[in-house]
Amino acid sequence: MQDDSFRSGKLLLVSPHPDDIAYSCGGLVETRIDAAHLLTVFTRSEWTISEHLRDAGADALSEVRVAEDRRYCAERAIDHSFLDFADASLRGYDDEQELLARAEDDPLADEVAGKLAEVVRGVAPDLVIAPAAVGNHIDHLLVHLAVRALDGDHRTLYYEDIPYSAHHALKTVERELREVRGLRPFRTFDISAVIESKVEGMRVYRSQTDDQGVQDMRFHASRVAAPPGEFGERLWEAAD
Repeated sequence: MQDDSFRSGKLLLVSPHPDDIAYSCGGLVETRIDAAHLLTVFTRSEWTISEHLRDAGADALSEVRVAEDRRYCAERAIDHSFLDFADASLRGYDDEQELLARAEDDPLADEVAGKLAEVVRGVAPDLVIAPAAVGNHIDHLLVHLAVRALDGDHRTLYYEDIPYSAHHALKTVERELREVRGLRPFRTFDISAVIESKVEGMRVYRSQTDDQGVQDMRFHASRVAAPPGEFGERLWEAAD
């Protein structure tokens, strides 16, 4: 696939939570935002960096998170829809369990797959960009497996989930993607010219984004860049 074909046609961006697209492939979004639709799967949550929002409760926080997602899309002229599932923080997972759980044991697995497939049929994308589930977060795994099970004529590529990718050695990330997910590298994109716009997009998600999150993104983007000294984002594709 050449750059022209990558940038043409209808694009569906699949995000487990509000903010995952901005964090993980926001540089690509800044350079390729025409005819794009963003689908967010888990929009109900009680996780936030804000003590005020945490005290306000899950309903209030969830409204803020959806509003942040809508603002991100509106500022970039991206169509947006969401499935309104409860995320891991509301399904009984703690910080450790959500990284160790098996997706096939989660009672939402079939429902998430079915609802996601409905959206894909309606959007009829030429290209789907979805999480590779680096780091094994249960919500990211559910979405990844649902996307892998899709039928259709579209092409599917997978992004390296931030901040989780930044928390592991690069060799560990690459081994997981190759040996566990069955993926191979598609392309590394130079996002150096839009790195500050990507950061601005991350900052839209004020309920989630702090300086450490931005630092994690910059760290991973710098170590995958080609040439060194720049910033990059990588996409992967199924090896079979």
